[in-house]
Amino acid sequence: MKLEVDTSKHTAGIYIHIPFCKSKCVYCDFYSVPNRTNEISSYITSLLNEIELFSRLNKTSWNFDTIYFGGGTPSLLKPIDIQMILTKLDTCFNLSKIKEISIEVNPGEISYNKLKDYYNLGINRLSIGCQSFDEKVLKFLRRIHSPLDSITTYHLAREVGFSNISLDLIYNIPNQNIDDWQEDLETAVGIAPEHISAYALTIEENTPLHTMIYKQKCVSKPPEDIGTEMFLLTHNYLEANKYSGYEVSNFAKQNQECKHNLHYWNLDTYLGFGPSAHSYNGKKRWWNANSLVEYRKMLQTNQLPILASEILSKSDKYNEAIMNGMRLKNGIQLDVLRNLSNHNFDELLKSSQNKWGNFLLIENNYLKLTQAGRLFTDEISSELFVDK
Repeated sequence: MKLEVDTSKHTAGIYIHIPFCKSKCVYCDFYSVPNRTNEISSYITSLLNEIELFSRLNKTSWNFDTIYFGGGTPSLLKPIDIQMILTKLDTCFNLSKIKEISIEVNPGEISYNKLKDYYNLGINRLSIGCQSFDEKVLKFLRRIHSPLDSITTYHLAREVGFSNISLDLIYNIPNQNIDDWQEDLETAVGIAPEHISAYALTIEENTPLHTMIYKQKCVSKPPEDIGTEMFLLTHNYLEANKYSGYEVSNFAKQNQECKHNLHYWNLDTYLGFGPSAHSYNGKKRWWNANSLVEYRKMLQTNQLPILASEILSKSDKYNEAIMNGMRLKNGIQLDVLRNLSNHNFDELLKSSQNKWGNFLLIENNYLKLTQAGRLFTDEISSELFVDK
């Protein structure tokens, strides 16, 4: 399938999905398969075939500056696997402008030697999936590492030479209280990573957690006021410790924002490889089959493993610009919104200001939310949406 990828020069990212993990977390709705690590070798062959087939069918001169290995658990890959993927990407695309290569790692599942090999291959950013430093919370989430594993993995990465490390944390978890979350934040800040991702737990359908809450009713979501207090604590505490909340759930020391994720939030172009991976060329979005069997089957018949695609209308682009831009601390340029809107944007904005005036700011031609307004990011954004 040829996608007619836009050949104009864009700053872009590449995402590589690694769908394997040792066990499935209770809250996870990303495509992953547990207990099938024996299939990694054959999967790498399929992945390399996809990259080569795509590049053969679609010529692009995008300026790729980030690569992100996500999952699943990408750190289950051997260094030779990573090397083969990077070599294939370098053969098929122009990687001369790459600034950031990230990989997600699970605490306690990666050795010093593997971290060293990753570092020597050019990976320069780690995202460590700590989620919590509380033993009882980790057990509830069905994480198989301990709090000590997170600390140990972090220090091993420092010994290897990594100078750009992010910690992933989750809050608003059943049975988690404010003091628990405060301790998690203090522990994270205490070891001084460059970046902290702090997400409120969402209850996704088709996850064990959804079943536990809505069908079995054996656990309950925290009260809304607790979630609000945790959100405010997160922002106030991390900002006070010089972690700028550049996105509503992401905090970084100066100049340490995740460049790859900014591609998504800024609606830049990106390519995704592997089952369930998404791609976007500025006009069209497409996504791969979310099944290893179907993924391999399509590639075996020399087809790109694309499940579906969509052309984004002007209204689609406007709504996505609102949805993503309002999550960013810097907001979004008003001129961008006016150019994308088929409606009278200024009337829409005025109506929203009348309702949310204390939470909306216009500075230097950017529309953004105040700190308090970020509590209502989704609500305010939805009121600025237009019908398709």
